Formats: sequence, structure tokens, C-alpha cells
Amino acid sequence: MNPEKLKTYHITTDILIIGSGVAGLESALVASKYGKVVIATKKKLPDCNTSEAQGGVAVVLSESDTYAKHIEDTLNVGNGLCKRKAVEVLVKEGPKRVKELIDGGANFDNKNGKILFTQEGGHSLKRIIHAQGDATGREIEKTLISCVHNL
Repeated sequence: MNPEKLKTYHITTDILIIGSGVAGLESALVASKYGKVVIATKKKLPDCNTSEAQGGVAVVLSESDTYAKHIEDTLNVGNGLCKRKAVEVLVKEGPKRVKELIDGGANFDNKNGKILFTQEGGHSLKRIIHAQGDATGREIEKTLISCVHNL
């Protein structure tokens, strides 16, 4: 990289988010409640690896599932590597975050308007949701970018 060819930008903002993946986009959405937000990314939106995420999202949305079961499955498959408190937050916040994605326009695989669930490794129940099969990351990225553009 030749420093002499780098462009210099002078930007005034309240909050600077570096990165435009899921974490950066979600941070921008939350931070926008507290001030002007600028997202710095390598090139342009969407320039991240979020769209490459092919797995589904594990979330407690069905009546046959519980937070306790999901937490237990996650801790068991984590084989001692997971921090219980972090798993509890992830599992309990999951339904709210998925609802926000749906409200933002995300289309998860469904049949007659009912979200379809699959069962994958480490889970004792069907709790994995997908978008367009293995395009879950792309759908989440598209939705978050749309929400950020609408700020």
C-alpha cells in the first residue's frame, strides 16, 4: 500500500463504526438512537463476509422449545468452551433479534407464512431457521443494510 495514494477524509460524526458486517451494521442501528453514525468500511456496502454465512440461525421460537433446552444444548456441544452467561444472553435475546430482522424485511424459509425449522448438529430439537436454504447470511446482510439506509 502506497500511503501517498491514500485518500484523506474529514468527517464529523458522533459515533464511528468500523466494519460493515453483522456486528457493525447492528451497532450502527443501536447507536443511531444516540447520535449521528458513520460506518467506515474497506470499499462499500456490502463489503463483508456476512453474505458467506450459510448456516441457519438457532432460535427459540416454537412452543415445543424452551430457553433452558437451548442453553443446555449449546453448553453441551460447547464442551466447556462456552461461558454460561454469554450463552444465556444469546439464547434469550435471539427471538427478539429475529423478530427485528423480520420486521426489517427479512424473509426466512416458511410454508404458508409459518417459519420452517430444521434440526442440526448439537441441537435436540428443530430450532434452526434459514433463508433461501443456505443464503441466510445474505438475507440478514440485505435486511440490515436496508435498515441502516433507512435511518
